[in-house]
Amino acid sequence: MTFHYKRSTDESALQELKKALVFFYGDATVTEADPGFTVSVPADLSEKELGDVVRHFLRGQREVPSKVVAENAGRPGAQCGLPHDDRMEVGPGTYLQGPDWADAMDTTRALVRGHLADRFDVPQLRGSALISRDVLVKAGYYRKFPNLVNAVSRIRSDYWDGVSVSQLRPGQDEALATFYVASDMVLNPVTCYHVYAKAQALMERHTGGMFGIEGPVFRHESHNHTATRLAEFTMYELVGMGTQDEVATYFQDLLEAYTELFAALGLPHRIVSASDAFFGDDPTLTRNAQLMSGSKFEVRIPMEDGELSVASVNSHGAAFVDSFGLSQDGKIQATCCAGIGLDRLAYALKAYGLLP
Repeated sequence: MTFHYKRSTDESALQELKKALVFFYGDATVTEADPGFTVSVPADLSEKELGDVVRHFLRGQREVPSKVVAENAGRPGAQCGLPHDDRMEVGPGTYLQGPDWADAMDTTRALVRGHLADRFDVPQLRGSALISRDVLVKAGYYRKFPNLVNAVSRIRSDYWDGVSVSQLRPGQDEALATFYVASDMVLNPVTCYHVYAKAQALMERHTGGMFGIEGPVFRHESHNHTATRLAEFTMYELVGMGTQDEVATYFQDLLEAYTELFAALGLPHRIVSASDAFFGDDPTLTRNAQLMSGSKFEVRIPMEDGELSVASVNSHGAAFVDSFGLSQDGKIQATCCAGIGLDRLAYALKAYGLLP
């Protein structure tokens, strides 16, 4: 089905629209036209139904110029190529890591932590793969990114006949599914949620309002999985909590630290204002608000097939303070975080020949 949208739209919005359509329909073509653009998807939709999807996604769309806060040409002579990758695909976006890739991850982790430890002497946490579904509800994740959630199923509490399950054979997926129900746990999509969920206890146990946390992250990307867009990856974050002034200082310090880190790594990159790929209510309005407020900056590295976002610095204001009820004693009024996707960064470093 094809739909012609007759209003002009900026390139970044078209890219996000295509990403969303590919997620839902497996493939999509978005082509500029005069006026506007045309959209085609391989789905049994009427023109009106496809139009409603497009209009919902672009609701409130306006062109918001991006802000470049840093740009670096990288180490002289460094050229991008296809890196040696000994990972073996287990499933869409999930890999068994070979020895070479495991070494690359260890080196990348050491580079990141070594540089940031010189600037931020903070408690280092390790996040778990599982997190309570209620945490995502509080954080508004289901409202903004319902498409990315991986729920965890467990065998029914009233089920006792293990013989029937043991006799199931490959291909009997529907029968197997009847034995399981969704639990109250999900695979964690963001490492910093662990910190917000335990913020009060962490602030009581440790001095200061900043924490480092590393952990596995899981996001259901549907048809969008590639070697760098993973369903399972490792995230390292620095999370700041405190008064409005303290968090404003944390945010600027994190932005400066990331600027220094990526310059030191020798990767060509730019740090620009950005927005998340929201899928929930009024996705474009939310993206525009993020761009205009300067609350999110991404580190983007040029690769052979386009730019690769490997890190971001985010200011949340009081959003998570309100969601998690953290303002009881007035010590926590705002939050911010800075995250690095270690798998993506390792891929970029290998592509430019910057790992030993």
